[in-house]
Amino acid sequence: MCSALVLLLPLGGCFKGHNGANGGGPSISIELRASTQNAGGVLNPGQTASVTAVVYDPSGQGVTWTASPVNFGTLSSQTPASVNYTAPASASAATTVTVTATSVTNPNVTASAKITVSPIIIVPYVYNPLLQTVYSAQTINQGEQLQIFASFPYTSFPSVTWTLSPSSGAGSLSGASNYSVTYVAPGTVVSPTTVVVTATAQSAGASPVSGSLEVTVFPSGAGSNVAAVNVSGGSVPGKVYPNAPFTSITICNPGNATGAGGSICQTIDGVLVDTGSSGLRILQSEIPLLSLHGFVDGNGNTLQNCDAQVDGSYLWGQVVTADVYISGEVATSVPVQVISSANAVVPASCSNGGTMVITPQLLGANGILGVGPEPNDCTVAGINYCDGTHQSVPPNLYYACPSVGCTTAASAVVVNQTHQVANPIPLFGRNGSSDINGMILQLPAVSGNTASVTGAMIFGIGTEPNNALGSATIYTLDSNDHFTTLLGNQTLTSSFIDSASNAFFFPDSLPVCTVNTQYFCPSSLTNLSATNTGATQGQGTVSFSVDNADNLLSTNPSDAAFSALAGPKGTPDTCSGGNGSCTFDWGLPFFYGRSVYTAIDGQTVSGAPASPWWAY
Repeated sequence: MCSALVLLLPLGGCFKGHNGANGGGPSISIELRASTQNAGGVLNPGQTASVTAVVYDPSGQGVTWTASPVNFGTLSSQTPASVNYTAPASASAATTVTVTATSVTNPNVTASAKITVSPIIIVPYVYNPLLQTVYSAQTINQGEQLQIFASFPYTSFPSVTWTLSPSSGAGSLSGASNYSVTYVAPGTVVSPTTVVVTATAQSAGASPVSGSLEVTVFPSGAGSNVAAVNVSGGSVPGKVYPNAPFTSITICNPGNATGAGGSICQTIDGVLVDTGSSGLRILQSEIPLLSLHGFVDGNGNTLQNCDAQVDGSYLWGQVVTADVYISGEVATSVPVQVISSANAVVPASCSNGGTMVITPQLLGANGILGVGPEPNDCTVAGINYCDGTHQSVPPNLYYACPSVGCTTAASAVVVNQTHQVANPIPLFGRNGSSDINGMILQLPAVSGNTASVTGAMIFGIGTEPNNALGSATIYTLDSNDHFTTLLGNQTLTSSFIDSASNAFFFPDSLPVCTVNTQYFCPSSLTNLSATNTGATQGQGTVSFSVDNADNLLSTNPSDAAFSALAGPKGTPDTCSGGNGSCTFDWGLPFFYGRSVYTAIDGQTVSGAPASPWWAY
């Protein structure tokens, strides 16, 4: 049924034509009024709006009715003065429907009303200790309970059922109602165990819709500042990505209020955790329901971001503002790169002849969460290279593009820090969190290879009982955010820790694989060691192994975690004075069995040297 509330909707033109212009007769005019069940001219799937025409026409013949797009919903109860529009039972994205009244006497006279059909998004959520509404995946300890609520953009609450997957052996649900349910974790778990709690809503006239919340049960150490991290091969069907750590995040339109015409949230799985970069980047194809607004200058140009990858590929897309939820942490109004889904024209200074990454298959993930040692993608060791304060010619990171798109000749532009793609961790403080100075990535030990492992990303260092620095050794960084690795006779001065690299990468004369040429293939397991030294503090030796990657990957095609995967990076014995091949990339195998800390530039860790630094 339709509400009695009458809304004057934006009209396509009440006086588009008149008889006086076509033969001197009296003028004809049409004005439309529409009533919808929700404010702002918005309908949910299955709902109905009544549209009434107030017609001035001395002949009294009234109007005929049409709707566009065709076959998106139906018109019924048509009269010369009114019609009902009913939205389809389901909708995958917000769609604007135009209902048009045309004068029978003079078809040149029309008026239109616009109605938005908004998809119903079911958003389970919880409250964190700061009484903030949180929509993202959660972690709890064995034996604990978690109350989960449901947010729906209905005018009246629908009938809701709650289900748990797996349905046995992983806890239970209790106290289910149309509004909430309580998840009760198992009393004991041997290793992190993930379950999915799903709310399914049924409302008259609409198809059933569901929304889910993922919960990971830890033996200990879980909390609102802990997100589960899985090395499980990724979320791309038919493809296993080795040694890639993934997490789940939730992105919302700024404002957080789900509801008709309000903010919408989407949870994205398969987001790569990257300690070697800073900033959140999401594939446009993974957030089809969001309406995220970008930065536009006075000339109508949109701000675009270029992120070059070490393999020569690049990510290109608009910088937008979003609210970001990771576990129980919330960062509002975060500048995020939305990676384009189209092969757009890209400035040559960005593309540099490489491949544009636009799909999960090319990226190997649905997005990248850069939680490295910097607050944004323009800052290194306290110097922001994009805001014009340290150099007049900015690096090839940001471009101002007209609405028709950039040209290949476009040059990079200076960008204020508030518009730069940001590491969300320091921005948790906007919502009262103290977990803003860094993070810890913990993964269980792997001996050889295994199907998958689950670990934790813990936000904050020394801010909670579960993130103390303890006895970890701190390695300070130089002006390029690097430390030094001594490998044999090589002093590799540009070394770094990088969870998004799926192997140890370093210059060496080990045999290179014939099939997987990015890796080493020694004839037998090779044991090595290297010594890391911080710029001003920290020293320690790391022992590691290198195995034959062709054999590992061919004989274990479904395994995702490998402890002895390594590959070449440059020419051995060429690093001299910081030139040549000077890098040891400590990829994900380094993280197995360790707690690896990243302290963010500009933040303070009690009892520790000035950041940025790594520790393990």
